[in-house]
Amino acid sequence: MTKDESLKSSAGRNPTINRESIEAAVHKVCAHGPVSVNKVAAELGVNVTTVYRHTGGLEGLRRIHALQSFAALGDAPSPSGETWQSWLVKSADFYREAFLLNPDLLKYAQAALDPRFYRLEHATKILIDFGFTATEAVRAHAFLMNNVVGYVHQELQTRQQQRVGNTPVYHQLIEALRNDSEHLPTLTKLNFSDEEIDNDRNFSFFIAYAIEGIQAHLK
Repeated sequence: MTKDESLKSSAGRNPTINRESIEAAVHKVCAHGPVSVNKVAAELGVNVTTVYRHTGGLEGLRRIHALQSFAALGDAPSPSGETWQSWLVKSADFYREAFLLNPDLLKYAQAALDPRFYRLEHATKILIDFGFTATEAVRAHAFLMNNVVGYVHQELQTRQQQRVGNTPVYHQLIEALRNDSEHLPTLTKLNFSDEEIDNDRNFSFFIAYAIEGIQAHLK
């Protein structure tokens, strides 16, 4: 939005609505909780219809917040002193933490995290320095990010289930194995426990499998 629009609010003000004012309102609202059309409209002193017209509604506001979160994210881990495997592990941990802190980044991962492909350029250069070809580097980085995004998406769903009082599926499985194991003889061999489904522990295994897969496809 490049053209300012002055609108009269019910309070008698004449707020100026443009991209900068909307971004400022989103930033202020998100400092105190999730973004919403009503909150941004109140912060701007306009009605919700005006916010919809300028942003497309909640999805547009969440995208703005994702871009703001990206700007505050900081640099990915340095490869200094690392192997390519250990650097990918640290990168996976870095992005997982960012997604958990800013779920909107997860929804708009590509657009928010790397709108001009600078991070992909940087990661590709690092992996080439480790001996990857350019194609291998791009594929490896994309595969790693897809795995991180998929894992964190499920992790956030599990957290939401717990918040609303629902039992996550893996906890349901543990309970089933404890109480009805004769009907699940193969799964019983897993010997699941609460420790076995710890998110940090499982993420480490998950990324280790991903890195083994990357290594298996290197020339």
